[in-house]
Amino acid sequence: MRKIVDGEVRNKERTKEKLIEAVGEILVSEGYTKLGINNIARKALVDKKLIYRYFGSLDELLAQYFRKRDFWTQLSEGTFENIDLSFQDHGKHLASEFLIHLFDNLYNLEEARKILTWEISEKSDHLKRLSFERELLGKDMFAQTDEYFKNSHINLRACYAILLSGVYYLTLHAKSTGGDFCEININTPDGQKEIKKALFDIIELIFNTSNKK
Repeated sequence: MRKIVDGEVRNKERTKEKLIEAVGEILVSEGYTKLGINNIARKALVDKKLIYRYFGSLDELLAQYFRKRDFWTQLSEGTFENIDLSFQDHGKHLASEFLIHLFDNLYNLEEARKILTWEISEKSDHLKRLSFERELLGKDMFAQTDEYFKNSHINLRACYAILLSGVYYLTLHAKSTGGDFCEININTPDGQKEIKKALFDIIELIFNTSNKK
C-alpha cells in the first residue's frame, strides 16, 4: 500500500513539474498571451483537468511558476545565502555581486527576460505579488547597508533602483535590438566585462563617498 501511495505522490509531483515547465516553454516560444488552460495542458501532454486537480486554477499554476522560475528568487537563494558575512563590509560586496549575477542571469536566460518583458507590458495580480516579494528580498540587503548610510547624503535605494533598471534595459536591448549601446557591444565578452566592471566600480564609488559631505 505504501509503494502505491508513494508512486501516486511521485506521479503528481512529476505532472505538476511538467505543467510548470510547459508554462515556461509557452512563454518563451509563443508569449504570455498564449498561456491558457488548454494550451498549457497540450504542451505538457496531460489532461487539463489535472491543472484544476493539482493547482486549483490557472492563476495558482502561474503563481507557482513564478515562485519557481523568477530570476530574483533564484539569485537571492544563492547570493543571500551567506548574508551574515556581509556585515563586515556593510553589504558592499553583496550589492555589487547581486547586480553582476543579475546581469548574467538576464543575459543568458531567455525565460527570465520573457518574465521581465511580461512584467513591464501588462498589469497582473501575479506580477504585483512577484514585485512585492522581490521588495521583501531587497530589504535583506538594505538592512546591511542602512547603518553605514545613516548620516550620508547618498540614498542607496535610489542609486540601486537606477542600477537595477539599467541592467534590465541593457539585457533586453542587447537581445532584441542588438548593436552598440554607448559604443559598447554587450553581445561580446569584452562588452559584458566592461558592464560588470562598471557595476562593481559604481558600487565601490557609492560606498567610498557615502560619508563625504
